Amino acid sequence: MKGWNRRSLLRTALAAVGSWLVPAQRVLAAATPRKLALLIGINQYPNATKTPALSGCVTDVWLQRELLCGRFGFNPADVLTLTDGQATRAQIIQAFQEHLRQQARAGDVVVVHFSGYGSRSPQPALLPQDGLLTPDGALWIAEAELLGWLRQLATDQMITVLDTGYDYPGTFACGNVRVRACPPVEPATTPVNLRPPGVLFRAASPGTVATEAPWPGFSAGTLTYALTQTLWGTTPASILVDVAAQIAQTVGVNQAPEMVGSPQTLPPQPGAAGRVIQVGHEGVDCVLAGVPPWILAALAPESQLTTAQGVPLTLRSRSGLLVKTTSAAPVSVGEWIQERVRVVPSSLPLTVALDANLERIERVDATSALGSLSYINLVKIGEHSADCLFGRVTPTTYGLFSPGHDLFPGTEGEADEAVKAAIRRLLPRFQTLLAAKLLQLTDNLTATPLQATVSFTQEQQLLLTQTPTPSQISPAANGPMVIPTLAPASPLTCQIRHTEPQPLAALLVTINPSQAVTLHPPQDIPPQTPVQLSLNTPTTPGLTELRLLLCTSSWVGSLPVEPLPLAQAILGHLHQVSRHAAPKDTYTLDLHTWAGLSLIYRVA
Repeated sequence: MKGWNRRSLLRTALAAVGSWLVPAQRVLAAATPRKLALLIGINQYPNATKTPALSGCVTDVWLQRELLCGRFGFNPADVLTLTDGQATRAQIIQAFQEHLRQQARAGDVVVVHFSGYGSRSPQPALLPQDGLLTPDGALWIAEAELLGWLRQLATDQMITVLDTGYDYPGTFACGNVRVRACPPVEPATTPVNLRPPGVLFRAASPGTVATEAPWPGFSAGTLTYALTQTLWGTTPASILVDVAAQIAQTVGVNQAPEMVGSPQTLPPQPGAAGRVIQVGHEGVDCVLAGVPPWILAALAPESQLTTAQGVPLTLRSRSGLLVKTTSAAPVSVGEWIQERVRVVPSSLPLTVALDANLERIERVDATSALGSLSYINLVKIGEHSADCLFGRVTPTTYGLFSPGHDLFPGTEGEADEAVKAAIRRLLPRFQTLLAAKLLQLTDNLTATPLQATVSFTQEQQLLLTQTPTPSQISPAANGPMVIPTLAPASPLTCQIRHTEPQPLAALLVTINPSQAVTLHPPQDIPPQTPVQLSLNTPTTPGLTELRLLLCTSSWVGSLPVEPLPLAQAILGHLHQVSRHAAPKDTYTLDLHTWAGLSLIYRVA
């Protein structure tokens, strides 16, 4: 299975990708007589000895409820949730009948979400909580049956999200991700192609798998987390965060989400990091559902948030998606918040898990060798988010994998290599992976006030554009969502134009599929003058990231070439430019002093 490297999400203007989210956002934000939702999430199934429990489905329900009520104005009384034992087949049917069919009227918005196991019987089907109590799949809910229920509703303004999979790959876990599909009761047949009412999001297109993953302090479905985070953080529609890119980074080409329905253009909305959910004598509690997971995991106390009215909030602690803050002035529950000052540890470690294919003695040796490295944090596979895995490539060789179990190119050693010798050999690669992780912390699009327009093109094909001018995007055809695929060693052009009163310092960094970090020469961009930067794609096949920073202060002196010192120097520069009082051993980054974006594409 291809893998996840926890890099930045792709912000893309490809119409075939970006407009995947447009119909959902337009419907969710619409002013209608009523908005109804039925959210189903099942972690615990019977027969756990044969079918292991899932971890992220109930979290998916919470994420969706928070999005609908906190971002799109759903009345909490109109959002019905069924989790675990509440979500039997009979109870799901009753909920459809009483909560949706009897209440929905023409023009109302209806959202239906399912997270749990799926399979084939032989048609694609969802597994209710009691779905495994019979061996023949008699209690399963065929997708065609679900679509039939939806057609009985009086409205066509509906969104259906199915964060489940129908194709079982022969294992429930691969690397650090878990598969949401069970073995079929009968061989698959040609699927019944029924057009759903409204818009339907599937976590996986036919022949691919749906997964969930551990994130910093919680587990969630890869589709649900990417989708809800995207809808929280959306800025102008021309730079919609590409959900497909995050999923590709998590599980590679083996999970390909798809959308079925008719997209529509959408006026852009301001992005948000989350919202205030409780105000008390001891402080203000917030949910940061719109913050990328790699930044969420690194946020340290004294980070600053701000409300739309400019009231500053100081972060004191974090638990999963929830943070406790103190406020300098009164705030209200429900107010949207944004990042203002990002405080992150200067000694952030690389998190490594040991692959399940290692024997006990190999684990002992690997634990001993990795434990002696101060910049590595060793975690248990499947229980914590990880930046990479150490494991066997063949019965006699070792290498490094992404959490989705994709081998990092060039990390496989010689046959019969000892575990400790393999780890010594891989020391430079650990440092390169840590450098890529640190560079993720420079993501900054929704909070920056810098007025810059950036476009990446190849042979006149637009790959990405970022602009402060609100815009719309065109409808796209139905089908799987994909990220750009470019030829090896092919030319790429970056054009930058800005309207700031002073020059902006541009810095381009490429992180290739083998995690090598290449620095392109810094360049000052004068106001009102478009400047084109030319570069080439890597020669190594695989996922590649191109990261661009635009800073209000020029890069002083020569930057290091080695990946880890380079990443530390970049964060150190942003820290110096910020000029905020900094807690000890941290980088304190003022998000108003730079913009950071990334283009993720595949070299093939």
